Amino acid sequence: MAKIDLTARANIRSRALYGAGFWGLSFFLLVALILLLLQPPRLATAGFWEAEPEPEKVTLEIAVKNLSEKLVEQAGLVRGKPVLISTNDFFAADSGLSLPLAVQLRGKFITNMKKQGARVLLPGSDEDKYLILQGTWQKEGKFLGLDIKIMGLNNEGPEVVAAASSKILLRNIDKAALVPDLDSWGRYLVRKLENRVRNRQRHTVYLRKFKPKGELNSHPDLAVYLADWIRPALAQSNLFRVLDPQRELKNVAVAELRTRGGRPETGGAAAAENRKTRSLTADLLRADSELWGSAWLNHNRIEVRVSILDATGRQVTAAKVAIPRSLLPAYLVGVAEAARISRKNLPASTSESISRGGLRVEISTDRGENRPLYYKGEQIRFLVRCNRAAWVYIFYLNPDKSALPLYPLDSRNQPDHNSPRLKADRLMVLPDDGCPYNLKVTPPFGRDQVLVIASEKRILLPKLESAKWQSADNLLQSLRQQASIDNPGYAEARISVATRDR
Repeated sequence: MAKIDLTARANIRSRALYGAGFWGLSFFLLVALILLLLQPPRLATAGFWEAEPEPEKVTLEIAVKNLSEKLVEQAGLVRGKPVLISTNDFFAADSGLSLPLAVQLRGKFITNMKKQGARVLLPGSDEDKYLILQGTWQKEGKFLGLDIKIMGLNNEGPEVVAAASSKILLRNIDKAALVPDLDSWGRYLVRKLENRVRNRQRHTVYLRKFKPKGELNSHPDLAVYLADWIRPALAQSNLFRVLDPQRELKNVAVAELRTRGGRPETGGAAAAENRKTRSLTADLLRADSELWGSAWLNHNRIEVRVSILDATGRQVTAAKVAIPRSLLPAYLVGVAEAARISRKNLPASTSESISRGGLRVEISTDRGENRPLYYKGEQIRFLVRCNRAAWVYIFYLNPDKSALPLYPLDSRNQPDHNSPRLKADRLMVLPDDGCPYNLKVTPPFGRDQVLVIASEKRILLPKLESAKWQSADNLLQSLRQQASIDNPGYAEARISVATRDR
């Protein structure tokens, strides 16, 4: 019995040791399995590094691709709200300048966001509910840090919907993309205008010529140059839509132009104030606002100020920038040239407008007033308006410095001394309202100038046989002297028209 007992106990002990070993091994294997499951698989790890390479390996293309994927997922852009992508919304975090890099980023984000299924909205769209893609960058040692946000607009202001960042080795970015050019300042100025608008209502804008001041006043070409400079940046804005007279007015009938260009005399003080600031071309375009710009020299910088006024003359927004003078063409901002020319010794024909005694006259065309362009065979129409009733005289200034009367003329094509006054705020259209000359474009092509004079005292023009017509400057000096006697109001304006062969 004892022997049998010992054997049984040995079997029991052996089974106990075996059981303990089994459960210990099972526990070990279970722990190992859990740890293995907690680690990402090798395939997932490889995929992660393919999407997010090390910063030294990141290029602009890779960064934009990865950022687009993250932003689309965070904001739920697939089949969601459209996202507006504008060059103006990419800028350096330290200076605020929308450098040339902004142009590259815009193009790459448009392409990649579309690939991710997002609906991309470009500036100028009529949609009023959208998100905004905004990007900034800053240098971080040998890297460029890129921060991108998607912003939503609500009654309380902008709200961040999604955000992502990336780092790019500076040597992987074109150096020229980080150097400010003239367009960088234009985009910066427009963004400042946008940020200072109290509401997000979209405005149709007529872009007037800029007004050079001080020493720059002797560079009249600067006025049109600056308007052309800011136009592309305004085209990237979804708050301001610039109206192009060359396109908007081209096919408008004369009868329709009269209804737009003429303003009722009623309306009281508010309407009178409106007439002081509202331009003829803006009325013809039915623009709800106008952009006024000025520029002056301040040491080595050109100070540029821009204001946008609504139809009542109230300011919608305004902003100012100081552009390095070296970025503008030397012939437009040269100090030596400005010092050599003054308003006193400028010939009479270079002054664009004169207003005395409160009388103001405006001249435009059915293609606008800022360098309107007509082609061979097209009909030119000149549009004239005065703020008060006055006699109007219109002349064509020949390239040989002579002048030709266009209005008023009698049945013998001689200056008419019995012409009626043009009523206040009424539109005169030539040749429809009494010009016997054919104003269709014929060779030689080039640039033509037309001068309009308005006077509250009748002016007597010399007969066509007079030698005074051989010199526009002498003729104009004689008419000014005649109009200066007992005349409460006198005004001049001129326009330049370009003509080309087809």
